[in-house]
Amino acid sequence: MSNVFLKALDSAVAALVGPQNAATPTVVETPQSNPSPSTPYRGARKAGSLDQPGPLSPEAQRELTATLRPALPPDALAGVPWPSPAQQRAFDALLKQRGYTPPKRLAAQLAALDAPWLRLQQAMTEAASSQTSKYHAHLADIAARTAAGDSTVHKEDGWSREDWISDSRERLHAFKAECRKIEAQAWQIAEPALLAKADAADAAADELEAEARPRFEQFAVAYRPAPYVLLLRKYAATLRDGSRRNVGKPSAMIETL
Repeated sequence: MSNVFLKALDSAVAALVGPQNAATPTVVETPQSNPSPSTPYRGARKAGSLDQPGPLSPEAQRELTATLRPALPPDALAGVPWPSPAQQRAFDALLKQRGYTPPKRLAAQLAALDAPWLRLQQAMTEAASSQTSKYHAHLADIAARTAAGDSTVHKEDGWSREDWISDSRERLHAFKAECRKIEAQAWQIAEPALLAKADAADAAADELEAEARPRFEQFAVAYRPAPYVLLLRKYAATLRDGSRRNVGKPSAMIETL
């Protein structure tokens, strides 16, 4: 009798919740967005696509290897001389071998600023010279015109010697201000290229040190950078220190590029 009652109870429950719902719990699925493909690194693009693997280029190997360059002590390069022109040319050849190329049209952009800068320099030289000769020439002109019967001479500006000097000083100040504007414009063009070359020089120095360190470790000798490595670091420091900002002539800011 009890079995008949239990069967009737099971039938009533199945009718209320449904046979499928009673058998399996409801699972709510959360939609997942498709992951976006990762951006390939530059070296991979050169060696082949990610779907078509190929041998890694040196650039790719550098990107896949984290380089933690220890900070040099503040006086590490204090005793290192400035690289000579011959040494700079040798470093430039090394950087070219490693793939560094200066930005195109950079020299032409700066050379275009040389012409107005040089004209202002010439004007400043004239303004800074003694104004005594101009003062006397002015008086002589007034006298000659008076002798010739020019009745308008009295309307001529009767500048004193101090007036000529003051005028020269004001013109000199205006010329210098315009020169600074041109130099600031040139620096905006030159600085990114100088910093990029400095980074390339430091990266080359890192590789030179990586080549030398194993021998020191092999013979249990404390590592010391070779003089040529320190010179290359000095070269990078001079490119990065902003000193070329004060050279004046626009094209001189990137003469080493």
